Amino acid sequence: MTSKTPPPRRSLEPLCSNAADLYTAPARAQIGEVLDSWLAHNLATPFELLHRPDLIKKLEASSRDLQHAFQKVAVPMALARRASVHEVMRSLHGVADQAIARMLRDERQGLLPRIDGATFAPACAAGPADPEHSYRLAAGVAGFIATADSWGGKVALLMDLAEAAPADGPARTLALTVLEQALEDVCRSPLGMAELLGPDLDLGAFLLGVTRLAHGGIIDAVFQAHASLRPLASPLPAAGARLARRIDRGDFPNLQLALSRRILTELDTKRRLSPGSAMGEITAVRGLAVALTAASGPCLPAEDVAEAILLRSQRLVEPNFIATLLHEQVSLVAGLDGLLTVLKNVTGDANRRRALRFIEATVTPPQFKTDLLDATGSPEAALEALARAYGKLTHKGSGLVGIEPLLERLSEVGGALETEGAVVRGLTDGLMPRARKLAALQAMAEGKTAPPGPAAKRAAEALRKFAATRDPVSG
Repeated sequence: MTSKTPPPRRSLEPLCSNAADLYTAPARAQIGEVLDSWLAHNLATPFELLHRPDLIKKLEASSRDLQHAFQKVAVPMALARRASVHEVMRSLHGVADQAIARMLRDERQGLLPRIDGATFAPACAAGPADPEHSYRLAAGVAGFIATADSWGGKVALLMDLAEAAPADGPARTLALTVLEQALEDVCRSPLGMAELLGPDLDLGAFLLGVTRLAHGGIIDAVFQAHASLRPLASPLPAAGARLARRIDRGDFPNLQLALSRRILTELDTKRRLSPGSAMGEITAVRGLAVALTAASGPCLPAEDVAEAILLRSQRLVEPNFIATLLHEQVSLVAGLDGLLTVLKNVTGDANRRRALRFIEATVTPPQFKTDLLDATGSPEAALEALARAYGKLTHKGSGLVGIEPLLERLSEVGGALETEGAVVRGLTDGLMPRARKLAALQAMAEGKTAPPGPAAKRAAEALRKFAATRDPVSG
């Protein structure tokens, strides 16, 4: 189908038309992308590069890195704007030269303040009418965090400044705005996030950590209420925990929004949440579903969360994933339990129906009874496995078309196993104490150790007869 969208108009206007544009969040994000290696090597963020004369001089001295960064920006921009690479490069150089000249001029003239915990609040309140005040205050902040020897150390220093910020008014707003810009750039850095959340996290644990960072109070309450989720996310390191508390207080709303959007963006990718384990993948989807649903609000719209979890659920019922899941399980019983876990945790009726079809493919073949008996080792163990499967299927498959034939199949297999193994007769004729016999028969009759159906009915009948007499019955 031919698109009716008109082609973009030729534009020679650069993404950043003047030096001030370089300080916006999108521009800083792009600087972080094209200079990622250089910035990581120098333990610096785009915020610091734009506000520290020493970093600017170092980058200028490394002309190859700077030129390569310009090229990485200019080539796609030139293609998108139908301009020549040379024209775009010239425009970018012009904007960069403006910013560099201003920074080096202000350094020579002694206009860049020195900031620490004691001077931060007065510096925020001084000169609010000066249009350069915010930029120079940011330079002071950048200089202050330059002394840190780690990304977590930078965040700790920024938290110190947040604690020293003016109590209210425009000066406090300015202080938190400048600090938020610095924090946004740390949080865009993979190395920075590793120190805020913990190292070597798979995507599922990483996203739960980001959720905890952005919505700490809510997520802590969720983990407190759901003990099974606690192993999914370790406590945040000290710097991350301090930042989470500040975000939770409402000090950095733009950062909270950026982190929330990152969660949804990462969920929309095809990357596995737990690459080494299919069951781990299911657990991660469940944990994120609970955490993100609890954190839903202006930053995490409920409909966006539902859509993201629905997409992840769809991937849990893809044939390749199910094949991996079954390959990881050590027995037929474990495989069936894994499929039931998929059914339990996916959202959306279509995904639940697909999960049900995989369960159907497992239990309906004629050899299922024999394979189940081989896997469990005894009729009694096989009946217990069927009882668990019946209960889970009843609870999580409620309302799905096709559930009744599957339940009937489990009942049928259970009845055959009980008959062939003479399980009820073995209980009534056995040598165990009367109380244990009654308890065992009752558990079968109630569907706890055998699926509802023929086996449970025979157990109920034997229980009725056995309870009515002091003598053992033959069944």
